[in-house]
Amino acid sequence: MSAHWWTALQERFRGLAPWDARHISDEWFRAHFDYAADVVNHWVGDVLDVRTARLLNFGCGDGITDLSLVLRYGATSIHGVDIRQEYAKLPRIAREQLGMSRIPAALTFETIQPGTPLAGRRKPVDGIMSWSTFEHVQRDQLAPILADLRDCLRPGGYFFIQIEPLFFSPFGSHLKRYDDVPWHHLLVSEDELWNIVRDHEGPIDAAEVDFGFADFGVEGYKRFVFKEYQALNRLTADELVALAVAAGFTVVRQERRQVDLPIPAALKGRYADELLLNNEIFLLLQRP
Repeated sequence: MSAHWWTALQERFRGLAPWDARHISDEWFRAHFDYAADVVNHWVGDVLDVRTARLLNFGCGDGITDLSLVLRYGATSIHGVDIRQEYAKLPRIAREQLGMSRIPAALTFETIQPGTPLAGRRKPVDGIMSWSTFEHVQRDQLAPILADLRDCLRPGGYFFIQIEPLFFSPFGSHLKRYDDVPWHHLLVSEDELWNIVRDHEGPIDAAEVDFGFADFGVEGYKRFVFKEYQALNRLTADELVALAVAAGFTVVRQERRQVDLPIPAALKGRYADELLLNNEIFLLLQRP
């Protein structure tokens, strides 16, 4: 008897395990349990009934947002995929932050290899979501992955993508936890940037510390985060939209958010103002 089957059986007779948001003490958890889940539900719940839809989360990370969609919005089927196994921490995280004794049977997770095709392996889904993931996908994999995800959807299904921060925005390096100088990654050399990260001392903003921090330690986390910066694909909002259309999606709705900061004189003329100020995109796509 699988653990998932046993959980489903327990829920059938007892309902979901009790939980209490008053236990929440971690700011990373709070941001993904509240804000991220609210945004996803706003965009996806506007076109699908999350209580009955089959959903796929591409780049699910630790699964906190998926858990929130089940507990707070009644989602009943979310399958999360990721190249890392951060979701394996979810039972412990839910116990510590919500007092939950077990994860809902509505949630399933899977580790995949980068570029592994997903279409055809499972029944087509009604909706796909992806939160701050596509900036980490290798450039040469963007087009095939988008085409594969299109094929994971039923005809008429929806795909919601969020990216923040976009690379050319003030903190598009994803290094703000160590370097709070806007656009510093566009102003100094990579060696100088690493020196800033390496020499950082003191606490990190609690909202920027994910549950993987303990796996690396203080110095190891610096190296991990900097390697993530080096691997960023530098995708722009315009490029994302163009790639999605080329993959066969229809753009239903999009929203681009900008920061209100003065652009350094050294960057004026090197990059378009819109590129430098656009720090986030919300994109809702549909498979025709």
